[in-house]
Amino acid sequence: MSPSLVSDRPASVSILRILAMVIFGYIVMGNVVAMLIISILYQGNLLEALSDPLNHPDIRNIMLLAQGVASLVGLVLIPWYYLRAFEHRTLAKFFGGFPSLPWVLILGALVIALGVSISPIAEWNAHVQLPSWTGALGEFLRQFEDQAAVLVKAFLANLTPLSFLLAFVVIAVVPALGEELVFRGLIQNEFRRAFGNPHVAIWLSAAFFSAFHMQFFGFFPRLILGAVMGYVYYWSGNLWIPILLHFLNNGIQVVAIYLMQLKVHSLDVESTESAPWPYVAAALLLMAGLLYYCRKNLLPPDASSETPPAVQ
Repeated sequence: MSPSLVSDRPASVSILRILAMVIFGYIVMGNVVAMLIISILYQGNLLEALSDPLNHPDIRNIMLLAQGVASLVGLVLIPWYYLRAFEHRTLAKFFGGFPSLPWVLILGALVIALGVSISPIAEWNAHVQLPSWTGALGEFLRQFEDQAAVLVKAFLANLTPLSFLLAFVVIAVVPALGEELVFRGLIQNEFRRAFGNPHVAIWLSAAFFSAFHMQFFGFFPRLILGAVMGYVYYWSGNLWIPILLHFLNNGIQVVAIYLMQLKVHSLDVESTESAPWPYVAAALLLMAGLLYYCRKNLLPPDASSETPPAVQ
């Protein structure tokens, strides 16, 4: 199918404008909004709490709320306004009908198979040794990664029902909507228009998606995840499909962490250790079969119809 037209401008100009919009909307405006929320709601020593959130659980929910609002502003509201005000487009053109229950189950199985399949890559990437010539940059990347891990651990430590619900919305719902709108709906479509090759567009937008998270030691598994979401969007022409896949990927992890804290199971989903090779091999076969099924059955919407049909 032809890509959804994001802009009438040259594709290269449109891509630069989108990237500038993301930088301004999320990195600048989103962080400004987040810091305003934190500074208004938190009554203690803010600098001390931000530097050591694990030992200041009272700031955890405030930081989660601020992160959610920042993502909502930077990755949903500002892109929506950009499309409407500057490109005169509506969000409806990127969406078809919401997937039916069988597709929810298929995509859930795909998420689990993908996670097990790429676990050897995740283990390798987490422990990769950067060349000595990277020097201070390599040290910075490792420290940044460690700080990000501490922050995520603080978000998800000792979850209460309220903090679990908040974490679920902030980690699973908002990023699925915002990141898929930006990286698949906008960037992937414009890369496809620029290069005329859907595979280049999918992998390049997946690379931008992974780099956006600024976590080098998880770059490659996230790159593969981004590519899978790119392909299901390309096959379906319906942004709900990668949104649901993204939501299930993040949501299953949050639920699993909460259930582990409740001692329902003992599986550590935060571990970067590879699954045993027999499980990896079985997961690879299952993933290949599910992707083949998606390729054959995720039919793009009828271009002549203003309202694309639901995925049955």
